[in-house]
Amino acid sequence: MTFSFILMDRADATRIAQWRYEGEYEVYSFSADEETIAELLDRRSPYYAVHDEEGELVGYFVCGTAATVADTDEPRLFVEPGTLPIGLGLRPDLVGKGLGVQFVRACLEFARPMFTPERFCLYVLSWNKRALKIYERAGFHAARTFLQENKHGESEFIEMVRSARL
Repeated sequence: MTFSFILMDRADATRIAQWRYEGEYEVYSFSADEETIAELLDRRSPYYAVHDEEGELVGYFVCGTAATVADTDEPRLFVEPGTLPIGLGLRPDLVGKGLGVQFVRACLEFARPMFTPERFCLYVLSWNKRALKIYERAGFHAARTFLQENKHGESEFIEMVRSARL
């Protein structure tokens, strides 16, 4: 599958906000409200709609503080010099279809020349073994584990990092 990335627009943001993940993965579903749409459209920590070669919306990719699990005062791209936080998601019906590593690599290839980071970081819930395995296969390694309060209560996260170089 070939992926194309475009800055999020209202139509794609509305569709993504309505996606619902099943079971324990429900925590990855967005709230379908105006506040969520506004976050998806905020260019200071940009979200990108990801489409396949037929123009179908297949996922999203986000860079900056919107990809972190800690609250920040102002959305921004880099949390610390050289480190670009990223986040991503596939459309619920595509999860578990073997696209994960290819999708992660496509996101990194898109972000590398655009933002020129030294390294990428991402945050994953510690129980999400499926995601951890995909990120490891895409070159990430665990940097630390920590507890963070969020809308779902206190959760354990793993921060994963990798060099931005191929």
